[in-house]
Amino acid sequence: MIKIHGVALSPFVRKALLTLEYKEVEYEIEPVFPGSDDPAFRTISPLGKIPVLEHDGFTVPDTSAICRYIDRIYPDRSIYPDDPKEEATVLWIEEFADTKLVEACAGLFVQRFLNPTMLGQKTDETVVANILDNLMPAVLDYMESITPEEGLLVGSSVTIADISVVTCFIQGLHGDFDVDGSKYPKIRRYLDYTLNTDLVKNRLAEDKKFMSQIPGG
Repeated sequence: MIKIHGVALSPFVRKALLTLEYKEVEYEIEPVFPGSDDPAFRTISPLGKIPVLEHDGFTVPDTSAICRYIDRIYPDRSIYPDDPKEEATVLWIEEFADTKLVEACAGLFVQRFLNPTMLGQKTDETVVANILDNLMPAVLDYMESITPEEGLLVGSSVTIADISVVTCFIQGLHGDFDVDGSKYPKIRRYLDYTLNTDLVKNRLAEDKKFMSQIPGG
């Protein structure tokens, strides 16, 4: 069985879990927080990041590599298009989500949930204001420009682009942020659809269950 080392509230762990759940692959989670100095963890994650996938004695860190591996060994319902241009597009959207979009969404999550709830630190409203006023608008402007009027991001089936983007917006929701449909109607339409699929609703329910078990969560 596949084992994922990490915690479900990490957007990168969630990305791997959504991939497994979309493909209906059984897995188990080995809880570990990013930056852990446990020697066994550092052996399989030299950068100290999560998640790490473990499967039949094989391990690999980095979510993008993990999702590609999962897709190769469980090729049904592939999340990578056959068309070269579409594949290149979804890989680019994945990269944008894993960098700029997650920076904005996870930044709010850290300030509004992680710091006050789990780390005993106050929310830095200056950081929050900078994200909302400077970082987030540019990110959303770009996402609005590449989001279609209807359907998924690329093609007619779920791709790694959808999984990567949705997990970031879930992180934003956990940081008390939601997209204003009057400013970003295409993103709002896309999220109204994807967040209400069974796949994402089930993952959100698991997130909320985890958060409810945290004192003050």
